[in-house]
Amino acid sequence: MTKGRILRLVLLLLCLAGMIPASAAFKDIKLDLTGQWLLTDDEFANKSNVEFGFVIADDGAMTRVEATEPTANAVISGKYHNDHGWGGAKLVIPVDGMVKIGVGNCDYAGHTVKVTDAAGNEVAAFATEKTGCWKNSKDDAHATFGYYRGEATTLTITTSSYTPYLSVEAVNEAPSQATVSYTMGSAEAVGTLPAGIKADMGTDYTLPKNFTLYAEGKTLTAWTDGTDTYAPGQTIKLEKDLELSPVFTANTVSLADRTDAVTLTFDFQQKSGAPIVGYQNVTGVWVTQATVNGQVIDVKLDFDTNNGGKIANANWTDWAQMNAGTKLTVPSCKGATIALEAYGSITTTTIDGQTDYAQGTTINYTIGGTAETIDIIIGDGSYYRTVKVTLPVVSTPGGKTYTDEPAKIIWDFNNESSYETTSTLLPAGAFSIVSVNLGDMQVKGTGTGQAVDENGNAVTFLKIRPSESTNAVEWSVKPAMGLTFTPTKVSSYIQRFGTDAENGVTVTAKLDDGTTVDLGNFTAPRNNKTQSEDKFGGSANYTNQFVITLTEEQQQMLTSADGFHLYATVGVGTTKEGGFSDVRIEGLVNGTVAEIEKYTLTTKADPEEAGTVSVYPKADEYDEGSEVQLTATQNFGYHFLNWTDAEGNVVSEDAKFTYIMNGNAELTAHFQAVKTYELTYSVEGGANLYMVQPTPAPTVVDGKNMYEEGTTVTLTASSNKILTFTNWSDGTSSSEITFNMTEDKTVTANYSAIDFIAGWDFWRPGNNGRKADFAAADNDAATFNLVNEETGESSGWLDKSQEAAGGYEGRPAAVNWKTGTSNGDIGHYYWQTMVNAGAFENIKVAFEMAYNYNSYTTYDVEYSRDGTAWENIGSITLEGAKNWIPAEFDMPATANNAEKLYIRWIADKTSPIEGTSSSNDGNAIANVFIIGSAKQPYDPTAPALVNTVPTEGASNASASGKIVLTFDKRIKAAEGATATLGEQKLEPVVFGKTMTFAYKNLNYDTDYTFTLPAGAVTNLSDIATEQAITINFRTMLKPVVTKALYDFVVPTDGTMEAAIAAADSREDKSKRFRIFVMDGTYKLPQSKTATINCDNGKTYPSPITNINSSNISIIGESRDGAIVTNSITEDKFTDKFGTKSVYEGIGKSDVLQIQGSVSGIYFQDITIKTGLGDKNGRDIAVQDKGTKTIYKNVCLHGYQDTWVSNKESGLYYFEGGRLRGRTDFLCGKGDAYYNAVDLVMCEKGGYLAVPSQSNKYGYVFKDCVIKGEADDIDGNYTLGRPWGNGTPSALYIDTRMEVQPSAIGWNEMGDGWPKRFAEYNSTTKTGTVIDLSSRKKTFSDNHPNNPVLSAEEAAEAADMTNMFGDWQPTLYTEQAQAPANVSIDGTAITWAESNYVLLWAVCKNGKVVAFTTEPSYTADDATATWSVRAANEMGGLSEATIATIGSAISTVNAEGTNAIKTEYFNLQGIRVNDSYRGTVIRVQTLENGSKTTTKINR
Repeated sequence: MTKGRILRLVLLLLCLAGMIPASAAFKDIKLDLTGQWLLTDDEFANKSNVEFGFVIADDGAMTRVEATEPTANAVISGKYHNDHGWGGAKLVIPVDGMVKIGVGNCDYAGHTVKVTDAAGNEVAAFATEKTGCWKNSKDDAHATFGYYRGEATTLTITTSSYTPYLSVEAVNEAPSQATVSYTMGSAEAVGTLPAGIKADMGTDYTLPKNFTLYAEGKTLTAWTDGTDTYAPGQTIKLEKDLELSPVFTANTVSLADRTDAVTLTFDFQQKSGAPIVGYQNVTGVWVTQATVNGQVIDVKLDFDTNNGGKIANANWTDWAQMNAGTKLTVPSCKGATIALEAYGSITTTTIDGQTDYAQGTTINYTIGGTAETIDIIIGDGSYYRTVKVTLPVVSTPGGKTYTDEPAKIIWDFNNESSYETTSTLLPAGAFSIVSVNLGDMQVKGTGTGQAVDENGNAVTFLKIRPSESTNAVEWSVKPAMGLTFTPTKVSSYIQRFGTDAENGVTVTAKLDDGTTVDLGNFTAPRNNKTQSEDKFGGSANYTNQFVITLTEEQQQMLTSADGFHLYATVGVGTTKEGGFSDVRIEGLVNGTVAEIEKYTLTTKADPEEAGTVSVYPKADEYDEGSEVQLTATQNFGYHFLNWTDAEGNVVSEDAKFTYIMNGNAELTAHFQAVKTYELTYSVEGGANLYMVQPTPAPTVVDGKNMYEEGTTVTLTASSNKILTFTNWSDGTSSSEITFNMTEDKTVTANYSAIDFIAGWDFWRPGNNGRKADFAAADNDAATFNLVNEETGESSGWLDKSQEAAGGYEGRPAAVNWKTGTSNGDIGHYYWQTMVNAGAFENIKVAFEMAYNYNSYTTYDVEYSRDGTAWENIGSITLEGAKNWIPAEFDMPATANNAEKLYIRWIADKTSPIEGTSSSNDGNAIANVFIIGSAKQPYDPTAPALVNTVPTEGASNASASGKIVLTFDKRIKAAEGATATLGEQKLEPVVFGKTMTFAYKNLNYDTDYTFTLPAGAVTNLSDIATEQAITINFRTMLKPVVTKALYDFVVPTDGTMEAAIAAADSREDKSKRFRIFVMDGTYKLPQSKTATINCDNGKTYPSPITNINSSNISIIGESRDGAIVTNSITEDKFTDKFGTKSVYEGIGKSDVLQIQGSVSGIYFQDITIKTGLGDKNGRDIAVQDKGTKTIYKNVCLHGYQDTWVSNKESGLYYFEGGRLRGRTDFLCGKGDAYYNAVDLVMCEKGGYLAVPSQSNKYGYVFKDCVIKGEADDIDGNYTLGRPWGNGTPSALYIDTRMEVQPSAIGWNEMGDGWPKRFAEYNSTTKTGTVIDLSSRKKTFSDNHPNNPVLSAEEAAEAADMTNMFGDWQPTLYTEQAQAPANVSIDGTAITWAESNYVLLWAVCKNGKVVAFTTEPSYTADDATATWSVRAANEMGGLSEATIATIGSAISTVNAEGTNAIKTEYFNLQGIRVNDSYRGTVIRVQTLENGSKTTTKINR
């Protein structure tokens, strides 16, 4: 049986089974789609999207039927546009075999026709031609044909633009096909070869012009198959297969040889022959051809689409998409003009670093610099047609001789912002002044009339309204010194707008010496009337354009070395406008350019911090007479005053002005300070701060919203489904208030909320597992996800939040935008969330949905209590593109009080797909709110204790630490609940399911009993525990510590680098060397000998300080006060990833680098901060190549790669402290244990941990807290990404996430995958356990990952002995007890001896002033506040104990004696202010001179 018979049999069986509709026998089809045809009157008039079938009778008559009707010969969908045909027409037709397919041509919309079979395979494709519109002739000569050459199937014929005609005809044979392919052959060039094709034999094929290949110094002049040679752009008949390679011919000229201006048009349009391209994250070339002195050569621009750039033209014949960040490097010279044409207004694109062009869809800019190339960096992601560069002939300054050299000066005069700019000025350098003077006339915009240019395009005029004193425009030119100018011809288009005026335009030429020549008088046409309709259309001087050729006598009279001035009267009254466009002065230049003096220019702002000064073009020296554009930009809090020269003379009062260089100049921009005031606005009642928006936006200074005095500010409060604005703090209830900033202002917006569970308004950025924007209790972990229906994994969507993208079709939204394999291949992802409705009933879900491009038109809303069994609660039908449809559905009673309530929005795939044909799913969702009536279910069971730290009978508890009780449910502490530990009374801290009690200063090797009374713990229904909780444990045995002083004190004994050098140079490196660092900032210097090689090819002195020996302690006086950083040269360079420091990189920017042979480094209470600063590349605080390093209460402050562990067998321990960064800020090899560390994400979009090769466990985070420095970080970062293949491991255990990662949790890094990335008991800042079901489960090429640790796995990883073995870092971090019985008698300070103290630090008024190994010290000031801190074996200091007069801390106050002075100190003995919150020591000085000291919590 043949394949065709088998396929037909399969189709027949499918039809019989009802799997596809049966259809009528095939009949040839010819459809004229330029008229109403089978459309209803409404469909035809409203241009509605339609889908229907049709039946063809034997006589060819067609009858419309339903699309599902089995007798239909074909089904068509799309919508009627106009007499150019249908838009997006799609024809589905069963065929018996080979057919010829025809599509009518349309000159307005050439496009590619795609044909797919029943299985969705593309079986044919061809592009329509632009040979004239089919609608005008309706014949085959104006249609394009292709062939399907297969067996019986159902074809889907898809068009993408206007389609006036469709035909499908059965044929017995089709033309044979030829293949054209391209290879480089023996040629060498950069770029890409054209795409090959397969086409019918005998068809015309046009060889591609060269757009994408470039050989330096050569031009692509032909394509060859080794036998025949073809010219680029040549059309040939395809008669055989061709393999073509380029032929390059050596150039005999270059751009530098030009004797005339050269225009380079870099054209990206398919209709101009440009190939289909899709460049992204690559660099390359784009080629055009230029004619230089009669010879054609290839010229390139270089493009860079890294940094977000993109160049793509596949979807348009007359545009190319260019995303923001695209860089185009084009040829240039002084006086070159750059022209860009875009679909949208160009506003932020930079040309040679400048943006001071007239904004619009077409812009022109004249280059002031002399560089041979300049960069165009696209700032406005839009659609572009061409980049045009006009290169004038650049004369050599001074000495050039001209003999009757043709000159041409052109003002386009069609843009109100740039009418003074010339588009042509030739010869370059021959004129010193070119200007336009309107006097006090007004520019009133632009307009058009019946005037057309030589190409038939409407002329755009600059509309000018005369004044009482000025009625003529003046265009002036002055030749360069040594030259004369003879005008030979002047011309301009002219127009009058809305007035009757005859003989209005009088053209006159004048010289500086007063010579005047009348050149003519003209009547300008009226803009809105034809000549026959115009009152003065019959006038002999009626014209759209005056063109005046000067007589020889006039030329002689007007030849001058001074200025030539062309005047033209506007010709209308002072309430009307006249128009001019394309104003030209032509003539001859003679003489020799005089040698020109060179001058320097220096500029500055005064005061320096008040603003900035920009100079364009920038140069070391300027020719005499050069025009320099100076711009003063004021900073916030300052207003520009004026510019002055070196003598103090005011040269301009305009912030931006043009300065003529007639001597060396020193110019100063002066600014005046203005008063500024702070606006503090807040919200109450559950709203988010962004629901109040200030206009204009404030300037943020040191975190404060500041405005200049006199600024009028409007605050607007918005409401949503769950939160309603009620009033402002001043009592007014209007949602908008306006006030003038004449003082600091504080305003609060009050809101009232209905009962709700969770909500997403999509205002802030976030597009992957977005946490709730509004959350009730226990729902701060709820996330909104886009889920793959096949894998169940969450994925990112197109972020159209307000802050990220300005919203989507009128509101902030999430847009699916997942790409399928072909047009219409959508619906593979659905929206889903899971909320905790345990305290709610009568639940509703409200939302809005819309689509653009294409989408299924019906979405089902479903709920589930287990995430597997789903029940429909409603459906929403989307009606038309970009149309938001609101919906609200009730949940059934079975959803009430569900602690896990899943809700999803999933496409009904039986519904039609509507919209523009696309493979992107255009479904969008907004304003999702889940509401209900609050009703907490009663819980009759008291909490049950699960585990304790320390465990019952533990024998190695710390002398200072925490009692941690973990229960089986969320808990509360009963009012007044306290516990006892020995003689200490402890207060609880409750977090979720845990209750914690901090204790200090227990005796070593001593038995203790912790007791928490019965009833002290309750569940959320206030059911209390009935039994007391007791824990018996023994503190650890501590060896006696030998007393010793610090080996080096910074800065007392020298610098920080000297301290490290002393440690490295000591003889006995087995003995610990202890460095103490007083509070202060210490900048480590660059090396005088070592260097680093930067990626820019240059060498710089190394900023790295190496630690080369083991057993060193570096102890700070206080973590935030003792800061170590390094010295960084400010040089920067730019690569494909952006601009960065020359020092960026591991091993280049490190502050400290611990070498590989080193062990036992100990840091405590110190900050190590990178000198590189944020966003300047990889900046490393510490690169640790050693092992057994301890970081206790240390701050490592960086941005990218803050801490790098660089030893696979290395062991590292962190306890407390603060680790800060944004990108991969904890990364590298080995095993590291992070114990109760603050992990601080400084910016959204980052990655926290990036482990590489682990020893056993990799990075383990236990009891850590993740914090954010900005309010947009929450939900907008990931926990890490894998730096390696199968080796990276990162485990987060009992992590409190004050800012949560995106729901996916983890990210990809190249093609790497983890050994294990997982979490256990991650909670929000309120203690809600985070649902980990959406965490990433596969990496790279489907490498599986289980993101959830079991309790047993968590316990194993949390036990640091499993990681460290015999090494016990907590023995070294065990803090010495704070000194006991510290008292002062006169100047004698004493305290209790301790065998576990290395030394004591004596503090005066909170600052360390001395060290001693004896329990006594003589004070030098009896009136100061003295305190003492104890050092542990490693040198780390305890909190301070403040000395009291004659005894230890006391709360006793002498009767009848008042306190005359009260001071507060933190536990380190540092004085704090009255508003400080936490545990403090209050020291009161009494009237009798005595002091009392009290420890209090505030």
